[in-house]
Amino acid sequence: MQNSLSMILIALIAISSLINWVAAWQWRPKLYYASKPFAMIFLIIFFVLQGPMTSQKTPFLIGLVFSFLGDLLLIPRSMRWFIAGMCAFSIAQLCYTIGFNLSLTSVPVLVLSVFALVLGGVIMHLVIDHFAKTVDINKKVLPFFKIYGVLVLAMAISAITSIARPAWPDLAAVMAGVGAMLFFVSDVMIGLDKLERRLPRYKFWIIITYHLAQFLIVGALTLM
Repeated sequence: MQNSLSMILIALIAISSLINWVAAWQWRPKLYYASKPFAMIFLIIFFVLQGPMTSQKTPFLIGLVFSFLGDLLLIPRSMRWFIAGMCAFSIAQLCYTIGFNLSLTSVPVLVLSVFALVLGGVIMHLVIDHFAKTVDINKKVLPFFKIYGVLVLAMAISAITSIARPAWPDLAAVMAGVGAMLFFVSDVMIGLDKLERRLPRYKFWIIITYHLAQFLIVGALTLM
């Protein structure tokens, strides 16, 4: 019974995601925003059904819920709602980072991770300030961009270093690392949008990398 329900949920995740991706590619805003929450709803239900909710998985469940809230908050097109959505996603990133770091890694890997985080944070600070000089944006929101950038980078580094964490099987660690990198790429494209450096069909690329990131992270956790 549970296997059948899981297969139904996977089908619903695939269908709702495809509808959302097509709407993003063709830019049909009503369909895009109406279909946007469903992939995460079905993904959360799927995740809950995958065995007992262990201490390892609980932070990720909380992160998924706050990601869903962030999706909803980003639907209205205003900077105030965008900041609210960023706060929800910040909590999600903290939860994911905690979840990855429940299994400790070696000291050399930890030192390298901290170095990468500091270096990446400095680069993001400089890049955001550089781009902000040439766009009409409220400079008061830039610290929010930078803080969130550090949080998502910390999550991505934590996920990538799962390959060196004893509790993470190799396949799960690779899936989590790739998912986290896609999450980072998706958020970078959102930042570029706000800084008026948009890619063609940027809505499509943002949502597909975001969804694939969440799918890979959840998929990795089902292998734990």
